[in-house]
Amino acid sequence: MNDDKKATLKALVISSIGFTVLFGVIMALMNGMGYALVAAPIAGLLWGLLMYFFINSKKVKQQTQITGVEESDIIYSGGANHFKNAEAVGGKLYLLKNKLEFKSHGFNIQNHAFIINTDEIAEVIFFNTLGLVPNGLKLILKDGDEEKFVVNNRSLWKTAITAQMQNQPS
Repeated sequence: MNDDKKATLKALVISSIGFTVLFGVIMALMNGMGYALVAAPIAGLLWGLLMYFFINSKKVKQQTQITGVEESDIIYSGGANHFKNAEAVGGKLYLLKNKLEFKSHGFNIQNHAFIINTDEIAEVIFFNTLGLVPNGLKLILKDGDEEKFVVNNRSLWKTAITAQMQNQPS
């Protein structure tokens, strides 16, 4: 199992546990502890399975595939969310020799593709999603704009992007 799949599975397990706890608290407040102890683990397991099948569906993989690029040109890729306004748009992020390309899947409100040349990036820094979860990657662009992504293995992403930034002619 490659690193991205391991990180995705780990994120699914952690989010399923979080969903179970949150759902359990709500159910305990609404229906009592006995009901919550049964319903919450079932709901958490179902949520995790549904998310797993969604992420690995042929439809999502097809919608997030970039075109006009050879497989050998892709340096690194993985599932990601791109913050666009208030929405964390789900899709896939690709690092190529001279650019980053994001392509959303069709199950978002703001479907889009986003391309940024690596020579337009001034800095790559980390941030914590919701101030807690260490999975954010922020690109500070040379024009002062910022682009935020939620990714697995953000250290690998930062290292790979920085390497490509340094390989660009000045």
